[in-house]
Amino acid sequence: MRLIKAFYLLVIASFTLLPVFHSAIAAAPSPSVTILMYHHVSETTPRVTSVSPDELREHLTYLRDNGFNVIDIRLALAGIRGETELPEKAVVITFDDAYQNIFTAGRPILNEFDMPWTLFVTTDPIGEVPGRYMNWEQLQTLHNEGVVIANHSTDHAHLPRRNKDESEEQWLERMQENILHAQHELKERVGITNKLFAYPYGEYNNALKNLVAELGFTAFGQHSGGFGATTDFQAIPRFAAAGIYANLRTLSTKIAALSFTTHDVQYDDTLLNYDSTRPLLEVELDTTDFYKNQLQCFIGGEPQTPEWVAENRFQIVAKEDVPVGRSRYNCTAPSKKERGRFYWFSMQWIRQDEQGNWPD
Repeated sequence: MRLIKAFYLLVIASFTLLPVFHSAIAAAPSPSVTILMYHHVSETTPRVTSVSPDELREHLTYLRDNGFNVIDIRLALAGIRGETELPEKAVVITFDDAYQNIFTAGRPILNEFDMPWTLFVTTDPIGEVPGRYMNWEQLQTLHNEGVVIANHSTDHAHLPRRNKDESEEQWLERMQENILHAQHELKERVGITNKLFAYPYGEYNNALKNLVAELGFTAFGQHSGGFGATTDFQAIPRFAAAGIYANLRTLSTKIAALSFTTHDVQYDDTLLNYDSTRPLLEVELDTTDFYKNQLQCFIGGEPQTPEWVAENRFQIVAKEDVPVGRSRYNCTAPSKKERGRFYWFSMQWIRQDEQGNWPD
């Protein structure tokens, strides 16, 4: 009788534990790419946008020695679209602004490691400030060497900002001229054929993002996060790897980041009026590979627990006013399947002052 009872209890226990066991089986994360963003390679330029040559070498050594695969940005886009297979732990390296020190100090190190990279170029300064920016001959050299040269506007302005008394229609016309003129210059002088665009300062609003899409560009910001199949292709995130972010103790976690599979992302606009101080973000996402109670968001560096409003849908809103200028909501969760790797999603806001401006 005791054996029968024990067997019965074992059967009941197995049915009780089955759902828990089943929920613990996490599906493999969807293909994801980490994109790193650099500007200066120098010890004498502003620290906030600079890595030293030694730091860049340290980063590339880490990528090489820890199984990461640095790939061409075009291969990354094709892989995320499902047009080709992505390697494991894929990483893309990008530089902005075409500073001279990228050519003189960064290029030899990148060539030494034989790693592909992309340079987003603001066209007006090219050749105009000798010693500070590259010239067209240097850009042609890079293009001939296989570096992807791409569009970073004509003048590196705050693109979402309207001029005084400028209508939205006039502003959109000016933005289109800016982007297309830079594209024409790069095509005529260097021979590029891609339609890749990086927003200056990573700044965009809904209308600018829609314009970029209408013009046929894939666009990149400066907010954090993994890049995956459900990422907005007109707002692809990149991790800053300079200044305080150059430290590999923290950068290594970002290099290994995964992209959340998002089904819906709701917000009013990334560009906020002065009176819009606490923007609401609502995200629906696949929760298979992380525990919902481990999702943590950060605003201004401070942790804030999101509110789950449905089974796979959460909201986050700042408890305090976001500052004038750029700020972010960052949300992360550890993967069940890939130990030591974190899903990462970010939204950048730009809050205007009362005159419609904000600082650099």
